[in-house]
Amino acid sequence: MSSTQNIRIDPITLEMLWRRLVSIVGELGSTLRRTSFSPVVRDIGDYGCGIFDAQARLLAQTPDSTPGLCGPLGSMLLHMLDVHPPQSLEPGDMIIANDPWRGSGHHNDVSIMLPVFNADRLIGFVVTCCHHVDIGGRRATTESLDNFEEGLRIPALKFHRRGEPNRDVLAFVEANVRSHETVIGDLGAQVAACHVGAQRMRDICGEMRWPDLQPLADEIIARSEQLTREEIDRLPPGTYRHEAKIDMVGGDTLVIRTAVTIGQGAITVDFSGSSPQVKPAINCTLTYTSAYTVFAVICVLNLPVAVNEGVLRAIRVVAEEGSVLNCRYPAPVFGRTAVGNYLPDMVYQAMAAAAPQRVCGGAGATPMWGQYMFGKRADGADFAFFNVASGGLGARAARDGISCLAFPYNVGNTPAEVLESEVPLLVEERALWVDSAGPGRFRGGFGQSFVLRVLEDDLGPSGDILASFRGGRFVYPPAGIAGGAASPNGFLSIRDVPDDAGRHVTLKAGDRIVSRIPGGGGYGDPVTRDRTAIAQDLRNGLITREHARAVYGFEGS
Repeated sequence: MSSTQNIRIDPITLEMLWRRLVSIVGELGSTLRRTSFSPVVRDIGDYGCGIFDAQARLLAQTPDSTPGLCGPLGSMLLHMLDVHPPQSLEPGDMIIANDPWRGSGHHNDVSIMLPVFNADRLIGFVVTCCHHVDIGGRRATTESLDNFEEGLRIPALKFHRRGEPNRDVLAFVEANVRSHETVIGDLGAQVAACHVGAQRMRDICGEMRWPDLQPLADEIIARSEQLTREEIDRLPPGTYRHEAKIDMVGGDTLVIRTAVTIGQGAITVDFSGSSPQVKPAINCTLTYTSAYTVFAVICVLNLPVAVNEGVLRAIRVVAEEGSVLNCRYPAPVFGRTAVGNYLPDMVYQAMAAAAPQRVCGGAGATPMWGQYMFGKRADGADFAFFNVASGGLGARAARDGISCLAFPYNVGNTPAEVLESEVPLLVEERALWVDSAGPGRFRGGFGQSFVLRVLEDDLGPSGDILASFRGGRFVYPPAGIAGGAASPNGFLSIRDVPDDAGRHVTLKAGDRIVSRIPGGGGYGDPVTRDRTAIAQDLRNGLITREHARAVYGFEGS
């Protein structure tokens, strides 16, 4: 094959091929979901996929994935290539790893990488990452004392060698997880998705008669970097700060300090001065912190291009080593969403002075709410299930927030039908939580009232259910912005006893779990809200008359 050094791509071809790369990662995601064994991938969408060029630069990532899994794909790829240099890789090789400090922040997220060859030339890489509910260890708790208690640690190993599965790696994975059929099945789905992505990349080379994709990659990255830096220069330069308290398991408080510096075509987000790492397993690795911070910045920017290496070059994230946002190994990290999910809110509050029209109020979905549940059904079959239920998005400068939206973690609300078919539970209530939206000229989205009951008798579990709960905002509610008000605090009760999230709980037949997940914060002074909009919320039963009178001064019918 000839060299691609002198190839020039006309604008129409560039646009077509650029869109095609984005469609490839979409097909990657579809393949992964359709072939997965677990509801957490199939129904919730807790995964991330990306394609990279031969220099390990991001070309495209699945846009409907969670930022916490997509964002660290590049860091994990570089780690894999440090251990297995490109010259040591052969067609059909695959690398597996789940190091939290290199990837998405805890062991449950396992990455698989496939080097892509066109004939004998390395032209890029495909990387997939999935959340595996069962990865061994103590199972889904913030009570782990260190990282070693949190499940199977997989160093960067060859999962396949020249197209053949590495039976040794499969054996130790099977021996260390309880739901090995589901875990191995989902790893197989990741393998299938990687092969789809690789073939599509080779298809482009074949159709264009190129030996590799470097001319296309170079053009995409260079143009994206230029566009991103130009967009950043449209924002007022300066350093914008915010400090916020967040409640953590056990009733203690963390402080997150945020400084966003804008200038010279770049944005730096510095979390220096934030709380040191803590004993509960809610610490964040820098890769995870960076993923949610970069996601927040990209949401503020009005970019006409999908995320790739060129976009990422203009954004830098800083956090002190040893802090809760850049913890030292082997800190426990399983429940890192309890802190990391707050970071977009921190960025938006800091940037409100610089770009008030581009930010939103605090998200009541933050941090992620849900339940991990492990046990046996009446027929003796094991279940390991993760249920997700989301609160409301904060209001924006000209629009109300969206209700029950999984922001910023972007996974689905688990369908009640799926939950009830997988776990011996009954969904007694799932409804918008009345009066849960933060008031403002534009109100936040509504949260939800979510009530579960463990079934009894022959429909109930065989024995107890081991559960742990995610959630937050029990003390510090989602804040409003630009004069908007906060939404109500979150509420969780187990067997009618108020609780917070994180610890292991034993559930028995007949036990009830009540979650009141907050709505989003408001935007602008509530007394300036349109009277027609207030009346409509009243008619729809979303707010009470007392609430309308107290926060909006509304006396109408």
